[in-house]
Amino acid sequence: MSNFQSAPPSSNIQIQQKAEPPIIRFARNAVQPCNTKPRFEFMQYQKGEKPSEAEIEREQQEWFRTCYVPILDTLAASPRSDYAAKMTTLRLNLVLGSYDHGSVLDLCCGPGDFLKDVAPHVERVIGVDFSPELVDIARQRTSAQTNVSCCIGSARTLPLKSASVALVFSFSSLYYIPHSEDVVTECARVLEPGGAAVLEFGILYSLNTLVCRSYPDLASPCHIPLSTALRMVKQAGLTIESDRAFQLLPLWGSKPTWLRPLLHPYWRLILERDVRGQTVDELVSSLRVFRHFSFRHIIVCKKPF
Repeated sequence: MSNFQSAPPSSNIQIQQKAEPPIIRFARNAVQPCNTKPRFEFMQYQKGEKPSEAEIEREQQEWFRTCYVPILDTLAASPRSDYAAKMTTLRLNLVLGSYDHGSVLDLCCGPGDFLKDVAPHVERVIGVDFSPELVDIARQRTSAQTNVSCCIGSARTLPLKSASVALVFSFSSLYYIPHSEDVVTECARVLEPGGAAVLEFGILYSLNTLVCRSYPDLASPCHIPLSTALRMVKQAGLTIESDRAFQLLPLWGSKPTWLRPLLHPYWRLILERDVRGQTVDELVSSLRVFRHFSFRHIIVCKKPF
């Protein structure tokens, strides 16, 4: 919707809008916002039957139960690329660097990959996920760690008391949740004053969004513009400490066909290299001209006292 109002028919006033740069216009035409509907019922939604949040959550749970959970062992046994290992280390360092004391919340903990790594360094860590199957796996993987607890719950209505945790983190999950502004508001609610949040967002106007939408068997993406992510964090009453950008190129997939020159695995070998303590990927993705088109943004923020 334009920000300009049309002049009355009798008026001779003409308003000339400033033309968008070609790259912005291409992104807006190529990528449309999330329709908050899992892909396998997308056509039904297009016909006007808007689903309830309960329907969306139920269908997303079904996808994770039938498509993701069965391959977890295979994924765990597969060798990780240097890029994936470096991103895991970077995320863990951001969490531990933001921690001072008290309880920690792993929001959308999945099978508990970060729970077991964070637990030795904190007083207590709580994992919350909407998938009963993933929560069961997380409990099994962390059964020997006495300061870990897991529970089933919605990210939009967390089963925790207000101001009950000192740190919240969520990785690779918020971009599967419609209405993620509700999630950020919940993070602010459960944080104690002075607490920190490390939140990872998936950005809409990115090449990665185009690749995701070429794979209809994946969970439905709910990517948002970077400006929206930054605004919802501020509206939740959180102060942004840092915003780190990654994944200008998708680094996976082979579709759409016209994008294949930028999907070759060789790009990952280049982008995972380190230069002065940062990967080439982060250095390039953080450039001002590319920031709004880099898919992965990890925002560290704090709740004021």
